[in-house]
Parts: sequence; structure tokens; C-alpha cells
Amino acid sequence: MTTPEGEVDPRVPLGAVGVALLSLAVLFARDPFRVERWFVEAAGPRLTALVAAPIARAPFSVAEWVEALAILVALAWATTVAATWWRSRGARWAVVRAAGATAVATLAWVGVAFYASWGLSYARPAADVRMGFRAYGDRPREITTDELVLLAEDYIDRTNRLYLELHGGWPDGLTPTTPPHDWLALDAAVDEGWAQMAGELSLHPSAASPRGPSKPLASSRLFSWLGIGGFYFPFTGEANLNALAPAWGIPSTMAHEKAHQRFVASEDEANYFGWLATVYASDPWVRYSGWMFAHRQVLFALEDRDPRTFHWLVRRRLPGVQRDVIASRRYWAGYDGPLERVSDRVNDTYLKLNAVRGGTRSYSAALVLIAAHARQHPLP
Repeated sequence: MTTPEGEVDPRVPLGAVGVALLSLAVLFARDPFRVERWFVEAAGPRLTALVAAPIARAPFSVAEWVEALAILVALAWATTVAATWWRSRGARWAVVRAAGATAVATLAWVGVAFYASWGLSYARPAADVRMGFRAYGDRPREITTDELVLLAEDYIDRTNRLYLELHGGWPDGLTPTTPPHDWLALDAAVDEGWAQMAGELSLHPSAASPRGPSKPLASSRLFSWLGIGGFYFPFTGEANLNALAPAWGIPSTMAHEKAHQRFVASEDEANYFGWLATVYASDPWVRYSGWMFAHRQVLFALEDRDPRTFHWLVRRRLPGVQRDVIASRRYWAGYDGPLERVSDRVNDTYLKLNAVRGGTRSYSAALVLIAAHARQHPLP
């Protein structure tokens, strides 16, 4: 494509270079172990730190402002293109070609930045292979109903004990449980759990290193309507959290987003490693959040297989634990609507484009990893 003066439009070679670099990234990602060694454990953290380290010092989420600005710029550009197309009755095809070249070049380089900073981690070996639960190429072991029952009993009992510890021995605090810490202290407690877990399980040393504090979102109300508890933004390296979400779930969400900071891309793996970080933490509030998450995951699976046992086990919860679960359920139900459904479809599409099997259903697949871990490792 050339300009009216006969010169080559610079957007064309710019887009071509971007597409070529994306192709190289795809070729590099075909070897999961190469991705693990050279990107996740070496180049990736160094590249991310160049941007993330200074941004981590900001007391607010830079990510949500970058996203808002990007949306405004995209809308302004689309409006300008549409207006130009309407006025250019004799040269509309040229307007379309120019807009297409701009779009291709922009998307290609955004893709390059995404995969260079974080996206390649989608191609690393699966967590159960990295943790030694199965050999590369083997299928994961199925979870039996008996296993689910045993896990549910154990995890509910752990949740109950922590509830009693947090409430001075009372089985029902009469109001939803709230954290005893400010945001930064809670964030530090979660990072401490990550460091403890990484050491105990002999993970790569980089997993123990903090990657910057999680940031409460100023737009948390909007994210509640979208049904989102938190998100990781790879272009700034920030873990961003919905600060209005039910309090008991915030440490688990924090640990989940911190897993993404450590190049754990798949949602089931982020749930798994995030859960481990919470249960290895010394803080009882963080552990309570982790065991609440884990026992609910087990119960969700058991409800489909054995509804009678599911209902019997739910009654094993302390009244205060049940109160926390109901408060969380009611909170999210209050924001159920079209925005949440659109958000879910967009997230599902994004995950599938990055080869995450099951899309948004992968969030619940963490149970396979939790059960595999329970078979091989004692838990604190």
C-alpha cells in the first residue's frame, strides 16, 4: 500500500514486522520446557521488572487508568475513521485500507508486548507436570467420589477451626467475617505465604520473590457488575483487586493474582498455587480464606456426584462459616446481569484464544490439582 505521493505507507512494514515477531513467538512457544527455562525462569521476570518495579510504587492501580485511556483512544480513532469514510465519497476504499493497516500494526505490536511481557507463560508445561503429579503426555488421574468426601470433611474442619480462632472460640460471630488488617499488611501476609510455600515445595526461587503489591481498584463497583474479583494486567505487572468483594475472599483472590504475577497463566493453576500460598501463610485470616475456597471447590464437585452427601457435609460447617458463604453468594447475586454475562463471554473467548482448555470453566479445574497435591504432600 502506498501513500498518494507514491511512497510506501510506513504502517505496512511496521505491521509486517509485528506479525513476524508474533510468528517467532508462536514457534518459540511450541516447546513448553524451553518456555519454562528461558522465559518464565529467566527473561520474563527481567523484562517485566523494567516496567513493573517503578509502577509498583504507585499507590493506585495504573492498570485501570491505562485500560480506560486505551478504550477512549480506540473509540476516538473509530469515530474519526467513520467520519472520514463518510466524507470521502470518492476514496472510501483508501480510508478502509489505511484504517486496516493501522489496526493490524497496532494489534500486532500490542500482541508482541503481551507475549514478551507475560503471554508466553501460557505455553509452559502444565502445573501437574512441573509438580511431578504426572509424566508429560499422561492424562491426569480422575478424582473418586470417596476422595471428594474425605477432602470435604478435612477441609471443612480446617475452615471451622480457623473460624473459631478468628472469633475467639465463638461458632457464629453474627456478622460476616472482616479482616483485622489494613490492605498493605494483608498483602504482605499473602506474600509471606508465597515465600513459605515456594521454599517448602522447592519451587524455582523466583516464585518466592514479591512482584509488587496488589492494588485495590477505584472502579471496584464496575468490576462487581462485571462479576470480576480481580485481574492481572501484564503491561504494568499489577495484581488488581475488587476492594468491594466479600472480605473473606480477598486474600484468596490476592494470592491468585499474585500467581499471575509469577507467570502462572492458566486460571486453574493460579487458583491452585494461590490456594497453596494462603494455606502456607502464618496469618490465620489468610489461611481461613484459602480453606474456604478449597472446601467450596470440593463441595461444588460433590454436589453433582452425590447430592445427599453434599447436603450432609454442608451441615458440618459452623453457623458463622455458613453465614460467610451466604453473604458472598448474596453479594455476587446482587450484581448478576447483562454486564456480567458479557464479561464472562469475553473472558471465555480470551482464554480459549490462549489455548486454555474449557475457557472460563478452567477456574474450577483447580480441584484436579488440589486433589493431586493432597495425594503426595502433607498440608500445614
